[in-house]
Amino acid sequence: MERQLTKNGLSETETGFAEVQVALPAAGGISDEELIAILSEAEMSLLERPVSKRLEVAARVASRLFVDGIAFFLAIWVSYWIRFENAAVLRAFPPENVATFGDIALVMLVTSPILFFALKICGMYETRTRVRILDRIPRIMGAVNVYLVFLLIMSFLLDSSVATRGFLVFFWMLSIFFLFAGRMLLQLLLSSVGISDIVMRNTLIVGAGKVGKEVARKLQRHDSFGLRPIGLIDDDPLYVEFSEPELKGMRVLGGLTDLTRIIEDFDVEKVVIAFTGASSEQLLNLASRCNKMGVECCIVPRLFEVITDEIKVNEIGGIPLIRLREKKIGGYRRLIKAAEDYVLGTIVLLLVWPILAVTAIAIKLDSPGPVFFRHKRVGKNGRCFNCLKFRSMVDGACKMQEELVKSDTNAENGWLCWKIQDDPRVTRVGKWIRKFSIDELPQIFNVLSGKMSLVGPRPHIKEEVQGYKDWHKQRLNVKPGITGPWQVSGRSELPFDEMIKLDLFYIETWSVWTDVKIILRTFSAVLSSNGAY
Repeated sequence: MERQLTKNGLSETETGFAEVQVALPAAGGISDEELIAILSEAEMSLLERPVSKRLEVAARVASRLFVDGIAFFLAIWVSYWIRFENAAVLRAFPPENVATFGDIALVMLVTSPILFFALKICGMYETRTRVRILDRIPRIMGAVNVYLVFLLIMSFLLDSSVATRGFLVFFWMLSIFFLFAGRMLLQLLLSSVGISDIVMRNTLIVGAGKVGKEVARKLQRHDSFGLRPIGLIDDDPLYVEFSEPELKGMRVLGGLTDLTRIIEDFDVEKVVIAFTGASSEQLLNLASRCNKMGVECCIVPRLFEVITDEIKVNEIGGIPLIRLREKKIGGYRRLIKAAEDYVLGTIVLLLVWPILAVTAIAIKLDSPGPVFFRHKRVGKNGRCFNCLKFRSMVDGACKMQEELVKSDTNAENGWLCWKIQDDPRVTRVGKWIRKFSIDELPQIFNVLSGKMSLVGPRPHIKEEVQGYKDWHKQRLNVKPGITGPWQVSGRSELPFDEMIKLDLFYIETWSVWTDVKIILRTFSAVLSSNGAY
């Protein structure tokens, strides 16, 4: 490490090598011992932050290992008691052979590193990004399945009957439950004492334009990414001040030539290159400096609005080409989603029919007019259908909307998702059924008739679709849904373009588990009533 004596404290060279600079006494000389002590203290200040960060990561991993270990042992103990000591189970399913608890526990504890390794592979010990609660279930299930397959293979090869089939069935269920519950309790405990369950990384954004501001806003809003924006740099910034509440305190820290100093001063661990006026050579040099300093560097691609998850990168003579796929659910996935709609739709109808009956009576008693409101909505491939809802407004409310839109000074997008709080057309019963989204329940009949899906993009009216940009229209490649990604991510508070991006991401990454998660998160969004009016 190159050292230099100055009067400016600690700084860093442009090449990325740490340069220790110390302040000398104003008068008189200093001994060699004093000089060595000063240099040692300055060098330790450079190493202090990375060491503390590593200790923080180690503490997170150690706490998770401890909790997982307890959950693993509890699963063994309770499974053994149910299978070999519970009288009701023994009478119904007599065991083919009986093993002692010590023998089973010893075998499983010896092989337990396979389970912990599988959990690590599934990302359960990742400390840089937060795994959502519902996303932990398939990861834990996958790790437990890998462990049990390994255990069965070893039992077969060693001709061991210690791990019996009945015991393993109970262990499979209980290990998933205890591992999931343990992680939940750990997160609640950390939250109660004000400790985050992830280690946030200081992130610097290159480019103080519209895209840079949007990246900063998203990182501030979604701490699950594990990235904490500390500021932006740009030689010619479009924004130097930010009025958005989410970006309070965000500022431009300097130009591109200040990169090394800013990384040092703010302990930056990740750099995101957004759109900037810098030349390609400047950005390549910037990325090179980040790599030399051990700082992760990534870049936001052009057309980031429509690039979501499933992209394919090709190249022509070293020039990378990103293929933009059309957003749709096709092939066997379309058949699976249709089956899901009919099966779950029937179950939902059987569960909610009392709510449908009570709501219909309340609407009829509250105000004159029909119980149901039929409105033309644009469905899959742009075909219109009658969307069925409980009437929550006065009869003839549609005729009043045009005047209300004209009088609303905040209606920047015209008909696009136009809504206002305290809408004068909403009835007394309508306020309650809209607050808890009960007015949407009759759409279950649209699902069973094949016009809608349980989960999908929000169905828009003709006037809204006429205002679509070309890339917005890809959301019409699937059936609209009763609930969808926007309902569980802010509801009416989300900007229109943000809703479209959520819809496109949902279409491209669809799976049955995605729908299950959205349905479960819908209950939380409905009970909170955030953005519902």
